[in-house]
Amino acid sequence: MFGSIVTAVSLRRCFYLSAVVLVLSTLMAAVIIVKLSPLESVKCQPHAVTPAVEWSTISNQQLESVTAVQADDNKKENNDKKYKEMREKIVQNKIARMSRKMRNKVLPLLSNNTIVEPNYNVHIFYYAWYRSLSYDRAWKHWNHAYLPNWKKNDKRVFPDGNHEPPADIGANYYPSLGCYSSMDPKVIDLHMKQLKEAGVGVVVVSWTPPTANDNTDSIMPDLLDTAHRYHLKIAPHIEPYAGRNPINLIEHIRHLFNKYGSHPALYRMKRQEDDTVLPVMYIYDSYVFPSTAWRELLSERGNLTLRGTEIDAIYIGLLVESQHRNHIKKSHFDGFYTYFAVNGFSHGSSWKNWKELNKFAIQNKLLFIPSLGPGYIDTQVRPWNSENTRHRRHGQYYEMAWRNVLNSGANIVSITSFNEWHEGTQIEPAKPASNKDFTYLDYEPEGPNFYLNLTKLWVDLFTKKHSNSNAKD
Repeated sequence: MFGSIVTAVSLRRCFYLSAVVLVLSTLMAAVIIVKLSPLESVKCQPHAVTPAVEWSTISNQQLESVTAVQADDNKKENNDKKYKEMREKIVQNKIARMSRKMRNKVLPLLSNNTIVEPNYNVHIFYYAWYRSLSYDRAWKHWNHAYLPNWKKNDKRVFPDGNHEPPADIGANYYPSLGCYSSMDPKVIDLHMKQLKEAGVGVVVVSWTPPTANDNTDSIMPDLLDTAHRYHLKIAPHIEPYAGRNPINLIEHIRHLFNKYGSHPALYRMKRQEDDTVLPVMYIYDSYVFPSTAWRELLSERGNLTLRGTEIDAIYIGLLVESQHRNHIKKSHFDGFYTYFAVNGFSHGSSWKNWKELNKFAIQNKLLFIPSLGPGYIDTQVRPWNSENTRHRRHGQYYEMAWRNVLNSGANIVSITSFNEWHEGTQIEPAKPASNKDFTYLDYEPEGPNFYLNLTKLWVDLFTKKHSNSNAKD
């Protein structure tokens, strides 16, 4: 019985223990589930949970984004505008400084009313090819055509056709006299008077024979007579007219001598070799003939020699490239000039080369006549040629050119030009003008006569320099 009691107690104790264990296990499991459930709820989500977004919010965000872009664009546009305005202001200030400098430095000198005598070692290129509707019943040269681009690979589109004077002319500047005729005696008289007062001595007149379409021979008598009244001299500048060759050139030179050879205004000078006094002839584009052809005309041993004949002269060839020095020498020219007013355009027109060219001339007993000008711009005739523009900078470009001539040692100088309006090299007075499509350049604020007055100043300095040099010698 005692054993039965013990067994019953043991069974009851096991039951209670099992019940306790079950309760404790259940409680522990519940605690674990409660602690783990938040972690598992996140880990088991297939995507990150994001708050719901309303369409109105998207629209507002897009609007804000667009507004931001527009603000950036406006800011850039404003910055560009401010930069442009700043650049324009800098340029205007620079121009104003140049103008003030020129007024302070040069204009007091220009107010000097001293009369200067013509210097026959100062030559200037002159063009008598302009014709007007009122005087000649037809336009010539003021209605110059736009020239085709010589750069075949340049695909830019430029204007073509002819200009329509008087409002629209083939030039970047507008003459104070308007679209005049070179045949008008009043114009010729004024031009010669202006040149005389500027101290220029020799007017190198662009010339083509009577057989040429655009000939200037018919105006030579009036030019010579008027130049003589003002104590000036005239030298022909023989242009490359159609069909020009050494054979017909002889005949055309003979024509010049027969008609004008005895005129007192025809410019003559001594030849260095034998002191013979002879007329002077400039030959433009002389290098297009081979030196062998020129040698036949200009060498004393040439089969067609002009030397020692009634049409012997001081013949001046054009030097463009460096190798033309040998061409000038082998051709037996008496000297050479450089013509172009564009510093850096060619070897001959580059100021830095003038000392060397003068040295070459001295070594070979040749005349060296460097050509300088007040600037260059021809975009109303060659609109594709802006790279060769040389801005006048209120006379500073002209000043640098003259200083380089003075430093070169050359004792004769040529000016390009009095009135080559197509290329913007003129020193003839210009005035402000415009049409509906174009505003012409001018000499303001210094005034229309500014470059005539500057020329007078520099001719005076050139004359004094060489007078002092001769006195020392």
